[in-house]
Amino acid sequence: MKRYVCMVMVILFSYKFTLEAQVRSVGRSKVSFDSGWLFQKDSIGDAVLPNADSFNWQSVQLPHTWNDKDVLADGKRGYYRGIAWYKKSFRLIPESGRQYFLQFEGSNQVTEVFVNGKFAGKHIGGYSSFNVELTPFLNLSGEQYISVKVDNSFDKNIPPLSADFTFFGGIYRPVHLITTGDKHFSMSDYGGPGIYISTPKVSEKKAEVIIEYHLQNKSNEKVKLSLETFIRKDTESVLAEKRSNVTIEASSNMIFKVTFKNVENFELWSTEMPVVYYVESSLKENGKTLDNLTQPLGFRWFSFDANKGFFLNGKNVKLIGANRHQDRIPYGNALSNDMHRQDMQLLKEMGVNFLRNAHYPQATEILDNSDQLGFVVWEEIPLVNEVNVSEEHNQNAENMLKEMIKQHYNHPSIFIWAYMNEIYWAHRFKPEQEIPIRNKATLELTQRLENLTRQIDPHRYTAIAMHNYSLYDESGIGDIPMIAGWNLYHGWYYDKYEDFGKYMDEQHKKYPNRIHFISEYGAGSDVRLYSEKPEKFDFTMEEQVRFIQSLTSQIIARPYISGGAIWNLVDFSSERRVDATSHMNNKGLVTHNRKPKDAYFLMQALLSEKPVATFGYPFRTDWKHIATSPSDTLVPVRMYAFSNCEKLSLLINNQFHSVSQTRNGMAVWDLSLPEGKYVFSLQENSKNVQNKSIQTKLIPYQFETNKEIDIAMNLGANYAFIDSRTGQYWLPEKEYSEGSFGFIGGKQLYVGDKIGTKEDILAVDEEDPLYQAIRVGMSEFRADVPEGVYEVEVLMVEYVPKSRRFADEDKEVTRQPNKRIFSIFANESLIEDNLDLGANYGLNVPYRLVFKTKVTKDNGLSIKFQPIKGEPVVSGIRIRGVGY
Repeated sequence: MKRYVCMVMVILFSYKFTLEAQVRSVGRSKVSFDSGWLFQKDSIGDAVLPNADSFNWQSVQLPHTWNDKDVLADGKRGYYRGIAWYKKSFRLIPESGRQYFLQFEGSNQVTEVFVNGKFAGKHIGGYSSFNVELTPFLNLSGEQYISVKVDNSFDKNIPPLSADFTFFGGIYRPVHLITTGDKHFSMSDYGGPGIYISTPKVSEKKAEVIIEYHLQNKSNEKVKLSLETFIRKDTESVLAEKRSNVTIEASSNMIFKVTFKNVENFELWSTEMPVVYYVESSLKENGKTLDNLTQPLGFRWFSFDANKGFFLNGKNVKLIGANRHQDRIPYGNALSNDMHRQDMQLLKEMGVNFLRNAHYPQATEILDNSDQLGFVVWEEIPLVNEVNVSEEHNQNAENMLKEMIKQHYNHPSIFIWAYMNEIYWAHRFKPEQEIPIRNKATLELTQRLENLTRQIDPHRYTAIAMHNYSLYDESGIGDIPMIAGWNLYHGWYYDKYEDFGKYMDEQHKKYPNRIHFISEYGAGSDVRLYSEKPEKFDFTMEEQVRFIQSLTSQIIARPYISGGAIWNLVDFSSERRVDATSHMNNKGLVTHNRKPKDAYFLMQALLSEKPVATFGYPFRTDWKHIATSPSDTLVPVRMYAFSNCEKLSLLINNQFHSVSQTRNGMAVWDLSLPEGKYVFSLQENSKNVQNKSIQTKLIPYQFETNKEIDIAMNLGANYAFIDSRTGQYWLPEKEYSEGSFGFIGGKQLYVGDKIGTKEDILAVDEEDPLYQAIRVGMSEFRADVPEGVYEVEVLMVEYVPKSRRFADEDKEVTRQPNKRIFSIFANESLIEDNLDLGANYGLNVPYRLVFKTKVTKDNGLSIKFQPIKGEPVVSGIRIRGVGY
């Protein structure tokens, strides 16, 4: 205990000098307040007090979340949503005439702050910044104590009520200590900077700039101040400047506007050349700086047209980009600024010009980078899936909207404010008698939020994101915002690729005056899955490429569609999800650890203005193939590259092979290669641009010896599964032919018109895709192998017989006896009698049956599945020779 306290005191002592130096400065100071915190996940009543027991509290540094581990594939549903405490001691000697604030960039979702044991402030909502004033509660002695209570429990009056992402708890963004004079730019205007810049008139040569200042006088005297405003590109370049005199009554607030009618000699902000200027403001009294602040400014004009799309500075621009969530395994949503910047660089290098911050306001670092890198940004509040019918809920939604707009108003990258996403998604799960009331409440709130947005910011566009559901048409909700956003997944969840274009053409015909935007489109992929026969919802890399290639080309081909945003830039946490990688939405163009997938390189090839030429299959080096006849000696390899070059040459082991024309971002080579190791090289205009090493392996039609046999087959699937831990290769299923091996009888399982179950397979983390694919009614697996002893593994699971995206209702294992019962024989010897998977193990609980069996000369190996009730189900079989 003593050693722990001493450690904390060292942290506090080292921090003391920074704070004391800052409070003696003039103007505004802002220092990091992220170090030296203690954390406890519990509802401890006395944590607000300076002498609260710190035994067993964890030392943490902000940003921090307590859900960074318990949302992973941990074999159970749910994650901790409740109360936790943070506390910190520090030394700060208050100075007369100075004001002190803590600025929280993000804390989810209800936060209460106590200063020296006294309640100082509360904030509701998890995705906006907020300020808490410390000044009235500080000890004159200099010893200060902060405690923060954070609660991410479900609350029916706090959006989001439900969503396809994890509601991480914690102080997950940075905290800053801000000091100002007692006359300053507002620190109580919904977390905004108190300075709001608009450019109502912009042309190539001239612009009008209006700056609205929200000023606060915390002193007891009426004061006369001077306000200095500079528009700069850098420290040496001043476009315009103005000095104003302002008078503020004692203990009051006021709004003061500064207008520059004709600013000249500037460069326009665009996606190609994002030139950012800055408004530098200083508030002074008798020559002494009381407060100073710098805000970004971009000169640009823009419009959306219902038939021709988006125009920026008079130029027609197709907006193509991605959505982005703010999390990363294993850090939860507590990301560093370097991590945020890495995501933005991935987006920029992909060649896109658009970012949708889904489904909430994101870190300041994201918007700063958007300004500087040239992204058109759609930002929205977390009003997702449904509304609660209550005025408290509506007030919270309105406050979130005010906070988002006020805090990010000055960023030139923001063009669209949005306030709803798939708001009718939960309707189908509600009692029928509630639907009329919910419909009315949803429409009324939509109109309220639309009016509020246009009132606060009349210069930008408004939007909501709708999904493929008839109620949007029936209710008329799409006519309220200025932009009708669409989250569409034709060819993934439903219908076919080409139905996307048909659907949008019908919408455009039905609503010719609407501005249409594809706010989401995408398909999932698991980097361990590969297929020569990709199909809807199989989660292979190839299917994600096919989907995105088709829908992106359809969006680009339609001028009336202003743009589209792929769902999603990065694989992200969704604790409720059941997919090929459970607890995660894997529609990312890059993996959760920021490794680009094939679809990322496709988008780069389709959109980038820089030359692009890169091989696909970044995660795959092995090509295994089962021989189709005894004379087969070659391995088929479909190699492709993504490029915006007209054509590419392929070299194999430094020898020219062939040229492939690039079509729709891809060049393809269908090869037949002997077993061995190869180095592939891409050339463009006789210049090497990339190398890739692969190894081909031919599984023989017939085996000569026992020891060479290791066959692993992913039954019920047309895709290969490669175990990322060991590299073990599970082949796509193959039907038995005499002299070889494979399944006999049965059919592939489809649930809801989609291959396999895509359920979370409990008790395993890596092998979900193996168990998710199922061959139903298989009578036998036969392998005509030579004599010897073999180890056999049979993978089986009883599946949930319906198609689900989420399984948060599963609180315990569900037993389902007598659904199917079957026995298993190996060469007529009984291995498992009357196996009832649903009774013995339960739904989604895997059963891996492992046994050894001896094969005598010329008999081969026969594994039979004898039905007793229902049909047998088998997901995978592995046969490995282990001797004689």
